Amino acid sequence: MTIGSKKNSVYHQLLPGIILGISVLFGLMILGDVNAVSLLFLHFHWIYFGFAILFSMVNYFFRFLKRHFCLNLSGNTQLSIWQSFRLFTASVPLSVTPMKVGESFKGIWLNRLSGLPVEKAVSVFLVDHLSDGLSVFLVVSFGTIAYPELWPYFLLVFVLFLTAIFFIQIKPMVQGIFNLSEKLPFLEKVLPELRNCMNGNPELLGIWPLALSSILGVISWLADGAALVCILIGLGYVFSWYLVGASLLVFAFAMLMGIISAFPAGVGVTEVAMAALLTLILGFKPEIAAATTILFRLATFWFGFIIGLLLWYFSGKLFGIQSNEGRIIES
Repeated sequence: MTIGSKKNSVYHQLLPGIILGISVLFGLMILGDVNAVSLLFLHFHWIYFGFAILFSMVNYFFRFLKRHFCLNLSGNTQLSIWQSFRLFTASVPLSVTPMKVGESFKGIWLNRLSGLPVEKAVSVFLVDHLSDGLSVFLVVSFGTIAYPELWPYFLLVFVLFLTAIFFIQIKPMVQGIFNLSEKLPFLEKVLPELRNCMNGNPELLGIWPLALSSILGVISWLADGAALVCILIGLGYVFSWYLVGASLLVFAFAMLMGIISAFPAGVGVTEVAMAALLTLILGFKPEIAAATTILFRLATFWFGFIIGLLLWYFSGKLFGIQSNEGRIIES
């Protein structure tokens, strides 16, 4: 099978997401007033941008550990930890592609490197996304640091998190939901991925593997929340536990909006949600909310994206990316 036409080029698949991402960042500058946002950038303490990148690297490291753990548990023993790390890093740019496209490319790359069947590999990535959603969902509970009066609601979030893990263990009940999805079109769009996960890698959906994956995910997303705190300090805000709690709350809700949206990597939705939440929860002026969101996304998401592209450039042939043709070929 060949995925070789210019239309199906792996690079071509990135373009819509890149264009959307750049448009959103410029749109935020315009909404926040270009001059006012630029002035904030001028007075920003850029050392904290470096700290934000370091926390972002921690995020990617723990996400890699989670991915490597899932791959090993799925029966993949041919991939060394270094190969696994390079594969994970190279996969980051694919997050701006439609999920089915990105997962297919990653599955093909993994198949080349380890021989793991593409269908089984894709189910590993789907489980990874599922644990990401559960992890971000749980990070919301850290908002009690800033809003202790809301602890009953955050406790409810934690209970729902545990319920989701236990629910997946009850196969007859899950199968009942699958059957129900045939009658409810809106569920039909969500549940096929869970069905694929359960059929492709049921061992990854056990209570302990899923719990461990979610814990690693919580650590990784807390690191990204810390990156947001660094950005705020760089803008002149004084460190406090309230700032930490509010930042984690804003970050987690913005990421959740991105995850449940139909947009690749939540590009557009995450940025708008974060800017809106910073305005509503912390009372930021539009220019501060815009500057914070832009700097945060540059230090976290787009930083990893660029590193992944650099890996494509220097060792793309390892994964089957023909840089001179701009396409990926699967024989």
